[in-house]
Amino acid sequence: MEIRDYPFSVVGQGPSRPMLWVRLTNPDTCLSFEALAIVDTGADICVFPAGVAEALGHKLKSVSPNPMGGVGGDTCAWPHTSKVEILNIKTDGTAGSRVLYSISDTLIDFSATCPMFLLGTKNFLSNFILTVDYPRQTLSLRKPK
Repeated sequence: MEIRDYPFSVVGQGPSRPMLWVRLTNPDTCLSFEALAIVDTGADICVFPAGVAEALGHKLKSVSPNPMGGVGGDTCAWPHTSKVEILNIKTDGTAGSRVLYSISDTLIDFSATCPMFLLGTKNFLSNFILTVDYPRQTLSLRKPK
């Protein structure tokens, strides 16, 4: 299934950005968390705030940390396996209940210093062909053939 013309979203007073509604689920606890995540072609990894790991029942620091660098400087993040589901977006901009894609057993890095939800190239965007249409403020994803 192809995701076509998924509309950009706005968080707070910020600009419209290519974002997707995602649901993360811890495969061990079945706890889940939904968030609007930025599609970030400049990010190597998927990074979510550390509090999300705790909400999913992951023991944040029970694994070895990965060093992480970015605009905010050097820090570290703790990788945990999660299922990532892309959800449809309703006309009012909120998350729908329909799962458009599901990626099982994906490593997500959780960081205490990253307040944003980032979908990076490794473990996420590398699964898709991404088209971003800035004039129309939409993005499309499809699986390679």
